[in-house]
Parts: sequence; C-alpha cells; structure tokens
Amino acid sequence: MPSIGIVVALPAEARSLVRRRLGFESLHALPGGHWLTVSGAGPERAHAAGARLIERRVSGLISWGCAAALVDSLQPGHLVLAETVVDETGDWHATDPVWRERLARNLPSEVNVHGGPLQGSRQVVDSRAAKAALHAATGHAAVDMESAAIARLARRHTLPFLAVRAIADDAAMALPDAVLRALNPRGDVRMTTLLGQLARRPAQLGELLALGRAFGAALSTLRQVRHASGPDFLFPPPPGAATHRDSP
Repeated sequence: MPSIGIVVALPAEARSLVRRRLGFESLHALPGGHWLTVSGAGPERAHAAGARLIERRVSGLISWGCAAALVDSLQPGHLVLAETVVDETGDWHATDPVWRERLARNLPSEVNVHGGPLQGSRQVVDSRAAKAALHAATGHAAVDMESAAIARLARRHTLPFLAVRAIADDAAMALPDAVLRALNPRGDVRMTTLLGQLARRPAQLGELLALGRAFGAALSTLRQVRHASGPDFLFPPPPGAATHRDSP
C-alpha cells in the first residue's frame, strides 16, 4: 500500500485524524504506513513539514485542515477540494485530478463539496474587508496559508497532491481582536493573553463562541472525509488496477 504524507497546520486540526493531541512539528505514524505531521501556521513551516515527509519516501502529499471563505456561498463546514492551488506569486499548482475525483465520489451526500482554485496567503486573512479585497483581486473563493507550499513541494518531487480544506470561517466573519492578539506566528493561542483580552472586552465572547462553532463544523466535515477515504485515503491505484471503490 502506498504511504501518504499529510500536513496539518494546527494540533486542533489534527484531531480530525487522530484522537490524541499532537504537538507542533511532531511526526505521527498512522495505520497503513501513512504519516501525519503538524507544521504550524504559514508556508515556510508547511514546506519544512512536507520535506520531512518526503524524507519518509511518501507516495503522495495531502494538505489537510481548514480554510477561510472569500465568498458568501461558502459556509462553515463546507468542503473545498481544490482543483488548483494558487500561491502568493500567482503560480498555479494542479491537484491530482484522479485522486480528487475518487475522494469526491466517495463522500457522503451531506458533505457540501466545492472545487475551483484555493488561494494561498502568507498571513491570516482576518477581516471581512480583507477577504473581500482578496476575492476582488483573485476571483477565488477560499484561502489558506499552507497548501501552496505543499503543492510546490509535491510538484518539485513529482508526487500526487491533494488539498482537503473545510471552511472554518465564512466571508462575513472577522477573527475577534482577542484571538488576533493572543496568536503567535506558529498558530498557538496564548490563553493568558486571550483571557486578559476577554476580561477587558467581554463583548468579544459572543464572537469567540461563534468562531468556535464554525471551527467545530469544519472539524466535523474533516472527520467525515477521513471516514469516507478509507485506509488508503483513496490514493489512485496504478493504471489498469481497478478497485471496488471506483464503482458507481
């Protein structure tokens, strides 16, 4: 069975794949010979994490986790199975079409799946205005910070690549100031800072709870994807080797 390498940015996102909490920069063996690593936020950390997986001689790479919506039609819990990933310089990186189609075909009907391009960003797109501006500049519907770096790495090493991203905040949702002040560059939330900000501005608690519900919807979708993808993550078989998963 091929070995798949999966990069997630945050330990909380990794909980959609494993039950226990993993640390940043950890490397975790999954059943079936697959590997999961928690990179931390941003393209540089994602690239480093992907390089560690390539050292394990994986047969394909997945960028797994959450994304932000740039258009109103994408809501928390919707799934983006990107056909292409576009980096900050405008370069386009295709995902593996056979792999993507196999996964999309095997998902339960209640999962709302979207295709199209996934935009890359070097920083958190944290406000409604920033999301609207990015959509106006690119025409793309969703954004994340890691997929483009992993896509570049996959192309360099001629590995099949897939981006699996569930929407965790919609186009109208702004990250509460308390969260932004508590985040460090790796993606850690410093709880003492967060609690201090909430104590000073308790009105942000409602925004924080709404963000938590949206993130929960994204994780629920990612768990459905994991359940539907089976032990091999529906990695495409060699040409001419049909499997029962390809049946209508």
